[in-house]
Amino acid sequence: MIKIGEWWRGLSSLGKLEQNKFQTLTNVDIHDEIGIVKPQLAMVSESTTPNEACVSAIDNSGNVYFCSTTTGKIWKRTTAGSYSLVHTNTNTAHRGCRYFNGYLWYWTATKLGHYDLVSTWTDSFATGTDFREGIEANNQMLIANGRYIARVDASNTFSANELTLPAQYKATCLKNIRDDVLIGTYVSNDVAYCRVFLWDTVSPSWTLEDEVFEIGINCFMQIDNLILAQCGTQGRFYYWTGSQMSYFGKIDGITTALGEQKTVTFNNRPLFGNSNKIYSINREAPELPYAFSCENTLTSGTVYSMIVQGQTLLVSTGAGVEKRATTYATAIIETPEIQGKVSKIAVGYDIYPAGIGIETSVNGASYVAQTEVIDELNKEVLFNGGMAEGKTCQIKLTLTPSGANIPKVKYIEIL
Repeated sequence: MIKIGEWWRGLSSLGKLEQNKFQTLTNVDIHDEIGIVKPQLAMVSESTTPNEACVSAIDNSGNVYFCSTTTGKIWKRTTAGSYSLVHTNTNTAHRGCRYFNGYLWYWTATKLGHYDLVSTWTDSFATGTDFREGIEANNQMLIANGRYIARVDASNTFSANELTLPAQYKATCLKNIRDDVLIGTYVSNDVAYCRVFLWDTVSPSWTLEDEVFEIGINCFMQIDNLILAQCGTQGRFYYWTGSQMSYFGKIDGITTALGEQKTVTFNNRPLFGNSNKIYSINREAPELPYAFSCENTLTSGTVYSMIVQGQTLLVSTGAGVEKRATTYATAIIETPEIQGKVSKIAVGYDIYPAGIGIETSVNGASYVAQTEVIDELNKEVLFNGGMAEGKTCQIKLTLTPSGANIPKVKYIEIL
């Protein structure tokens, strides 16, 4: 007998033969109730504008600004959820935006502008080289600027070059670590190495550096007190040890690229957006391992940026803005490949067995839907016999909610 139920281990990074993890976990919540897997709340469309890919920022009143990465348009979302076009930047496509020191700051590749949140927009406040991510650190705003780090200080004075990196490196993303800042870089799409630099934000040079053999540091994200860097093109993550980057794990089967606003922390759960999916990298207790899991799938479009307003997760998709709703999504779970003939499958449930569907794949063939029988006494959904002969088997569960009724699964038992 094989019993599968350690959902909190998350997605496999090594393919279908890794036995203690799962090949697919889509639209699931594996953390809310340890030992149970259930559907996650669904993503729904909130607005069809802005209908362009955007970066986003939130001001001190909770208003969210969406700055187009293809045109100069800037939209405002009020705390009540109302959208309006409030400005068009004459310098066109934006690279980033951030609230700092009483102003909304927004920038293109070479021009930095600001808005006083009342009436005055200044599109060409300062000039840079190759602006990318900006962060607040030590009462100043720092912006990646080609091989330089630019600064806006507490007096709103701009300096284009507070730190100079070696000529081949371009700063891509920034992350503050207490009083220091970690700088991610990129050389080119044809160079499979890059570096991270640790800087105290004051000295004319960096404190530490470490080489990473990937095509660029795409973004940083924080999980607990651990700083992760998503690097390269194949979904790999590294973590900062305090002196160097060390391999952490990967999300199997995805393609990654530069995109510093594709991470956010929502309800204390770190999220990472890729294509049309939103993944979490999380653990609910210190004694558990960190796990990758796909929590959400967009209804349309691609994750271009994510931001949290109060208790609302907002995602710019290029076709509009989506949010996490109060209704549930249909979840998909795919087990690792099991070696040996299978004669019985039993799915232990907590509630709502009618929403549990079982499919099986023998010897790598297409999945076949099976006819389930509910054993209410033992709280199991069963499937007995009827499978083709074979030496390997995989099981797929589809958890289909019905209104407030959501199936909760405890384990899969295989004989």
